[in-house]
Amino acid sequence: LKKWSKAYNLTALKKDEDIIIKHFLDSLLYLKVIPEGQWSICDIGSGAGFPGIPIAIVQPEFSVTLIEPSRKKTAFLRHMKKLLSLQNVEVIESRVEDVKDRLFDIAVTRALFSIGDLIKKAGHVLKGGGFFVLNKGPKFEDEIKGISGDVKFEIFPIDLPGASLRRNLIKVYLDT
Repeated sequence: LKKWSKAYNLTALKKDEDIIIKHFLDSLLYLKVIPEGQWSICDIGSGAGFPGIPIAIVQPEFSVTLIEPSRKKTAFLRHMKKLLSLQNVEVIESRVEDVKDRLFDIAVTRALFSIGDLIKKAGHVLKGGGFFVLNKGPKFEDEIKGISGDVKFEIFPIDLPGASLRRNLIKVYLDT
C-alpha cells in the first residue's frame, strides 16, 4: 500500500500503525453490523480497497465488488486481488451512478458522499431489502435530519480499537 501510494495517491497515512488502525481495523468494524450470511456487497468509491478488501479477506463467503472510477486506483485494486488470490472480489472501473446492471444485498462506503447524496447516486444498486453501511463522523445527525422519504436508520457508535476515535456506523434502509 505504501509503495503504490507514492505514485497513485492511495492514502495520506504514512505510519504503519496508523494504516493498520485507521484502514484495516476501521474496515473490519463494518462486520459488527453486517449479519452472517452469503452476501453480495459493493464497496462504493473503493479507493485503496477499504473497507472492501479487508472484508473480503475475513469473510470469503461474501462476494465483494469494488466500484472505483479512477483508472490508477482500479489498477491497484486488480493487483491486490491477484496478489492476495481473492476469488471473491471483482473490480469495476466506474462511477456508481453508471453501474446500471448490478444489484447488491449491501453497499458499504467510507463517508464518500453525504447520506442524502449517497441515496440519490447509489440507491439503484441495492436489491429490495438491501441496505447501506456507512462510516460517518460526529455530524451525521445533521445529515439524517435532511433526509426525506421512507428511509430507516440504525446507528451503531463503535470505538476504534487502538485509537481514541469513535466511529458511527449507520445502516440505511430504503423502502424499495
